[in-house]
Amino acid sequence: EEGKYPAHITTLSTREMNTRAGEAIIVNLTYVVNEAVSEYEQPLWEMDGYNYVKDSSGNRVPIMNGDGKQATGSCSHLENRELKDNGFFIFTDTSSASKNSRYFTLLQNLGIQCEDNDGIKRLVLIEEEDVVGKPVFVTVKREQYVTAATKDLPLEQQDKRTTFKVAEVESWEDGPTLSQEELEEDVPF
Repeated sequence: EEGKYPAHITTLSTREMNTRAGEAIIVNLTYVVNEAVSEYEQPLWEMDGYNYVKDSSGNRVPIMNGDGKQATGSCSHLENRELKDNGFFIFTDTSSASKNSRYFTLLQNLGIQCEDNDGIKRLVLIEEEDVVGKPVFVTVKREQYVTAATKDLPLEQQDKRTTFKVAEVESWEDGPTLSQEELEEDVPF
């Protein structure tokens, strides 16, 4: 389910790209859901395979428990799951600088100082040592996309898939910071 979960940042990558709004650097982070997620619960819905069962109004049908309330299940199945984001864009051209607000929000949420002594925000590039191992809460959203192989076909023939991506990142103040050695130990291969 979509939701907010505890995680750690495990990798950082950057790449340059020419967009319609100008030159940009895209920062991508990878996250691994922390074991503390087993303390979280999520609502349960009736399913038909991988699809939600919907009522006549198009709403998902909840699974009810004996008390007449919606049943919930543990989120422990998310432990150690790797999540990715769509990237945070940094526009380097001054004419597109106003589009950097999402990136500045990320910096603020991660506690990375980007203001000088006069209170002016300076564009700083995140580095691995700033974020890898950092405890965060990630807000996960469901996204639908069309596969590359079918994107040029008529709409009714396109193959649509769903994935979960990290939409927002916030600092997890009480979360443990992981060292590089701890991150390497957790790798399952």
